[in-house]
Amino acid sequence: MPRRSASPSRMLPTERQAQILAAARRILEYRPIDEVSVDAVATEAGVSPGLLFHYFGSQRKFRHAVLTMAAEELLDHVRPDPALSLSEQLRGGVVTFVDYVTRFPTIYQAVVSLNRGADVTTLHSSVRRAIAAWIIEGVESVGVEVTGPLRLTVSGWLAYMEEVVLGWIKEPLGSKDELIDLCERSFYQLARAGLDDEERWPVILERMSARP
Repeated sequence: MPRRSASPSRMLPTERQAQILAAARRILEYRPIDEVSVDAVATEAGVSPGLLFHYFGSQRKFRHAVLTMAAEELLDHVRPDPALSLSEQLRGGVVTFVDYVTRFPTIYQAVVSLNRGADVTTLHSSVRRAIAAWIIEGVESVGVEVTGPLRLTVSGWLAYMEEVVLGWIKEPLGSKDELIDLCERSFYQLARAGLDDEERWPVILERMSARP
């Protein structure tokens, strides 16, 4: 059930906005984004609906702010640790991605919904681009030339992993560990095809497993 947040009488505008967005995020854990209304969030945050319109302008802008917050939260979860090897970063990224999406499916589905207008589509694309950039940077760090086909491979793998995880939520065929292993294995198989360099592949795998 929703819980009413404490509402101090005086807060800085940034603090009040953070309080409101945190209330919206709690609701988004168990309701789809279309049901995260201004009235529901105002009740959860312990403020008036008019205050939400004051800070965010409209319900559409408010929902976009909520989704932006959720996207940033996801990126914080999957951000790679540069102290780890590229293989460890990939494994850790898959684990945290799967854990986040399966724990908060309504939040992730809100971010990736492609039928909610250009704003959400752009937000989803920005999340994909950020994760792809981390992977490409890691691949470059082990001495691999990043070609157009390899960039397409990384982009395609992210789309594949997203589809597989969302499909597993609807119909969990196998355990979560098996899901994680599948997503990880698929990266290496696709990367091998995208690189198209069988002679160097063993060397690349060795470099990917070495820590900086």
